[in-house]
Amino acid sequence: MNEVKQERLQSRLGPEIKEFREGCLTLQLATVDINGKPNVSYAPFALLDDGYYVLISQIAKHARNLLENPQVSLMMIEDETTAKTLYARKRLTFEADVSVVERNSDRWLLAVAALRDRFGEIIDGLSGLEDFVLFRLAPTQGLFVKGFGKAFQVSGDDLVDFVHLEQGHRRIKDGSEIETPTDKL
Repeated sequence: MNEVKQERLQSRLGPEIKEFREGCLTLQLATVDINGKPNVSYAPFALLDDGYYVLISQIAKHARNLLENPQVSLMMIEDETTAKTLYARKRLTFEADVSVVERNSDRWLLAVAALRDRFGEIIDGLSGLEDFVLFRLAPTQGLFVKGFGKAFQVSGDDLVDFVHLEQGHRRIKDGSEIETPTDKL
């Protein structure tokens, strides 16, 4: 993609991605245990300059999975009640590297403060429990989907690019096809 098109795409979608993310309070987390068994869960998050921060109890399966296998796929997704169609809900997904933030380090204090700003006093109670671990999820590569045929690659630092699809949706050939533009999804 040429530089001018890239800049236009970035200036149009960058703010939209930021607004979408700011409207989400939780991340859906896809984790895998040491034996390869998947688990899906969620966690409230705060976003800092170097990643997403979640505070999770080690009692929870997804926290244990993050400790055993420090890779995660995360997703923020449009609410079902506001989606135009459930088959093409707006969503932002990322693959991310996981690290544990050392308790009471400068990064810990900054992230806990950001979580407190978003979620209130409950963070003071949770961060004071020894089984709660603060994880940093550093996004590597992602995808922002706005609907059918509207998918954009997103880097860990929110740079946007088109996804080049080799093949789009095609109707099943059963003899009843109508070849007009209104037939497209």
